[in-house]
Amino acid sequence: MKGVLVTGASGFIGYKTLDYLLEKDYEIHAVSSNAIKNNYNDKVHWHCADLLKKEEIENLFAKVQPTSLLHLAWYAEPGKYLNAEENLLWIQSSIELLKNFKFFGGKRIVFAGTCFEYDLNYGYLDENLTPSKPDSLYGICKYSFENIAREYCYKSNLSFTSGRIFYLYGPREDQNRIVPYIINNLLENKVANCSHGNQIRDFMSVNDVACAFVEILESNVEGIVNIGSGNPIKLKDLLLQISNKLGKKDLIHFGAVEASLNEPQMIVANNKKLTSQTNWIQKYDLDKGLDETIEWWRVRSLGRRE
Repeated sequence: MKGVLVTGASGFIGYKTLDYLLEKDYEIHAVSSNAIKNNYNDKVHWHCADLLKKEEIENLFAKVQPTSLLHLAWYAEPGKYLNAEENLLWIQSSIELLKNFKFFGGKRIVFAGTCFEYDLNYGYLDENLTPSKPDSLYGICKYSFENIAREYCYKSNLSFTSGRIFYLYGPREDQNRIVPYIINNLLENKVANCSHGNQIRDFMSVNDVACAFVEILESNVEGIVNIGSGNPIKLKDLLLQISNKLGKKDLIHFGAVEASLNEPQMIVANNKKLTSQTNWIQKYDLDKGLDETIEWWRVRSLGRRE
């Protein structure tokens, strides 16, 4: 049986990868900084470890000795993560993960990169054509580790792939992000204040994002792989689709929040490498994905009222 260590396994994307990994018959070792309830019994082995502490990383790898590493953990606090100093800590942690993975006989690493590593002025972002030019500490640190890992793995005969994530949504997302914010406000009959909404983005269900990471892990693809739908949509149209499903279009106030002057007009993935070099197939269109997400938040909204 193949062994995989998943960092950030209790997070938004990480938790969703577990079911897909089980389908591929992996022995799963899931890492979280906090103890969590194990809903998988003996199918998933949970480890509580602070990955910002070198000795805890060393102890974890000595115990697990995985052949594969799915590295999803990073600092991602909404409104703070882009220029937070925590990004520097996660570069250090990721390098320690990399060194220990090699030392204990690891073979393949898949890392969670980001579209913010690109020069976003290009709009339609391609792995081979679009230059990397991050303009946030988050993007710079992700890009720096990507380069370190790629060179280190090449010289150490390890396999390395970075899946650059675009925009996503789905159950268990932080409630301070745009999609949960809109859904929860509308469910509670509150006004949802937004920017003009003319930004064009690439949104994909977290289910498909998690599946993409597992299919990348299963494949032989190397280097950078975009994880996006490839389908551009105006943010306004996405939010109106949510409001139409809830019958509360009048509660969304566009233009009530000032948009950033430097915000790119379009950020969309060319996902041909993902679709042609792995077995990944997108299963959640916006209609299906939003229905699932709305229902997840509706259940929790009802629970809060009770």
